[in-house]
Amino acid sequence: MKINHIVLILSLAFCLNAKGQSKNKANQPEKDFEKFWTTFRDHYAFFKLKGVDWDEVYKKYKPLIKKQSKENELIKIFSEMVEPLKDGHIIISKGEDILYKVKKPSVFKEEFKGIEKDLWKTSFATLEHNGFQEVKGIGPIFKDENLYYVSHNSQIGYIRISRCFANPESIFDDAKEIEDTKLMLSVFDSILNSLSKTKGIIIDIRANGGGHGGEQLASRFALEKVITHYKAIRQKGGYENFTALEPVYIEPNTGIKYASPIVILTNDKTASSAEDFTIALYQQKNVTTIGTNTSGMLSDMFSTDLSHKISFTLSNQRYYSTDKQQLEDIGVPVKFEIKNTKKDLENKSDPMILKAIEILQ
Repeated sequence: MKINHIVLILSLAFCLNAKGQSKNKANQPEKDFEKFWTTFRDHYAFFKLKGVDWDEVYKKYKPLIKKQSKENELIKIFSEMVEPLKDGHIIISKGEDILYKVKKPSVFKEEFKGIEKDLWKTSFATLEHNGFQEVKGIGPIFKDENLYYVSHNSQIGYIRISRCFANPESIFDDAKEIEDTKLMLSVFDSILNSLSKTKGIIIDIRANGGGHGGEQLASRFALEKVITHYKAIRQKGGYENFTALEPVYIEPNTGIKYASPIVILTNDKTASSAEDFTIALYQQKNVTTIGTNTSGMLSDMFSTDLSHKISFTLSNQRYYSTDKQQLEDIGVPVKFEIKNTKKDLENKSDPMILKAIEILQ
């Protein structure tokens, strides 16, 4: 009887203890919140620059997470947490579906909202009015746009690189990214071959939102090995804890190269890998940049996963110019500043195209 009594007491104690532990144990929505917040705490590079107190964000949003919080409610909370960062590299996705992407302000986007295609029509018409052949789209199509648009007159070539990926499924898959970059470069090299006898090329990367392969594309135009910029990577242990500045170099491609002058057209929607392309060539003697500063969204994307196949990305690097000025939200500067406006559509002429032709003639 005494033994049975002790067993009963121990059983009751175990049940009570287990019940208490289950109350204290974090449920899945809480785990996802903690991982989301902690990943940004340990890896995000720009809290100070963006003026966001991430510890205060925790205090504000942690009480909103409930055991019964549904997936769409979590995504809404996560979106509200990161929206003030205005960093276009912050993306929440599920598989290949983007659930939320932070919007980065853009003067160009506001100016041409809903009429961006009219600008390209104006740009292409400006080329044709200056003796260029009809512009042709080349490569895979995404959102009704070819990867490349190509034309030339008797002396000058034109290549518009609309994005830095061939197929969208490569964006969140490292293995597919490798194959996609090979495809992108292969098509580009064939275009360069067709323009090899020109005395100069206009490279138009306005509104190119990035992807991958920007530095590899740039290597086709590099004349010499030089430092292009510096990088520092965010480390755990404090919001301002970073690796030492590491120099980044560009080297001429070992295969196809183009050594004649080029003019690069940029604006504040030229972002990410398209900025890698621009900054990689900025120091080269054969390169002139025209337009407005690039987006200033240069970091590679650090990614991790939550439950239910949800993943998210963030910026974990700081880029610095060769004189060690931070470039996030500033972008890569231009040598000739020209801004497209709606008046260009009324005038049926693109001043950036005209300036590029003037420089290369």
